[in-house]
Parts: sequence; structure tokens; C-alpha cells
Amino acid sequence: MTDKTERETVVAARAWLARRRAAGAAVVYRVAGEEIPAPGIATAGNEQAGNAPAARKETRNANAPAGNAPCIRRRTAPAQAGLFGGAPAASPAEDDDMDLGELEAAVAACAKCALRETRTKTVFGAGNAARRIVFIGEAPGRDEDLSGEPFVGRAGQLLTKILASVGFDRDDVYITNILKCRPPNNRDPLEGEVEACEAWLRRQLELIDPVLIVALGRVAGQNLLKRNASLKVLRGGVHYYDDIRVLVTYHPAALLRNPNLKRAAWEDIQLVRKLYDEEMAG
Repeated sequence: MTDKTERETVVAARAWLARRRAAGAAVVYRVAGEEIPAPGIATAGNEQAGNAPAARKETRNANAPAGNAPCIRRRTAPAQAGLFGGAPAASPAEDDDMDLGELEAAVAACAKCALRETRTKTVFGAGNAARRIVFIGEAPGRDEDLSGEPFVGRAGQLLTKILASVGFDRDDVYITNILKCRPPNNRDPLEGEVEACEAWLRRQLELIDPVLIVALGRVAGQNLLKRNASLKVLRGGVHYYDDIRVLVTYHPAALLRNPNLKRAAWEDIQLVRKLYDEEMAG
């Protein structure tokens, strides 16, 4: 994608966001249970406080007082290469100036790959970013493509139950995908599609600043960690995305197809809870 096209994408996104704000649209951010109205995008899925991300445009400072809102962490670890080799995708133009609401607007206007021709809605993500735990699937499905919200079909309903089993309310975690658009017929993401979306996801994670990432399924794990390994191998330990701990577990859709995997998935989610509590306590 050329610099000119990137600039045009960002300009279009900002214009779209300005129109939404002029029409009175607003996002309600939730920080530690407190509702904070802020300029942003109102959609069917994020009009309530529980589904809107929280973020502040600030840089981590060891001397600053602790707060509940996540902040941007400028990572010192080297950028990870793509799964298929080569350099990582460049960040979208001007994305360092965007908060989560503005980034969502830019994604909604994205035309970086052919999925723009077949999508109904982009699916940016939903949940409470202040809790600093992110669950990442591979791509939206049919229900998500129609609603613009992640994990709302049968797999999403099962994910909600899995989270509740260890004391997570669905609205108190953040959920997104490797891709922001649905691939036709729910096929696996293509290399070019992953590369086109990579910079969006990286910036999204920088803004949320999670202490733990949970990759849901083989495809999400492979693309996030840049490892062409089996799910059995990926589930075998704790990984890192830059300096963030990553666990890989089964996609809920796999559990619907094969209920015999639920015991292993239960063990995985218990480890998720344990590591998350350790990170937040530390």
C-alpha cells in the first residue's frame, strides 16, 4: 500500500469520525466502573458503557501515580517478523496520534485488502480495555460481520460461559480478532490479509496495554506469535508478544465441534485466570 493511499485512508477515517461527532455520536468509556462520556463512535454494539473500550493518550511514566486507565507503552522489544518471513507491516500513517475511538474509525474506512469488497461491517473489538486482558480470535464470522461485534454467535455464547467459569464477566475483558473483516465462507485468513491488518492490531494492543493476551485457536496463535506450529505445541507453554505474556487455547468453535476438548480448555482457562491475577498483583 502506497503512502498516498495510507494518507487517503486516514483522511477518510477522520472525516467519517468528524461527521459522526457532528451528528452527536458519543462513546461512553468505562474506567473501573465509572462511566466517562467521550467523543467517539456510537454503534449498536458499543452504545452501553460495558462494551466501550477505555483509553487515555498518555505515555507510561514510572513516577506517575497509578491509574485505572490503560496507557500507551512504547515497546523496547524488536518488532516481530511476519509469519511468512520478511519485515513486519508498517504502522498506518499517523496512527500514533489515534486513540481507540479514532483507530476504530480508521479501521471502518480501511481499504487495504480485498476483504473491503465482501464485508458488511468491520469488527474492531469490544469490552473493557481497562482490565488489561485481551482475547484474540482469528476473524469475524457471519454473525459478527452482520453486527459489527466480535464473538456474538454460538461460539461467542460459549466463550461467555467459559469466561464466567473463572469469574470473568464478558464485559470486563477485551475481545478482538487478527482480522477486522470476515473472510468469505469463514476460510482461514490469507497472508496478505493478515499483513494488511497487522498494524491495526499492534496499535490496538499498544493502546490497551494488556498484561495478558489469550489467543483463541491455532490460526490466531500462529499469526500472533509468528510460529507455524500446531495447536498442541502452541498450547504447551507461555509465549510472548513483544513483552506481553500470551497463552494459546482452543477456539470456542472447536469445542462446539468436539466436546471432548472441553476438559483441556477448562485447564487452559484456569491458567489464564492464575496468570492474569499474578500479573495484576505484581
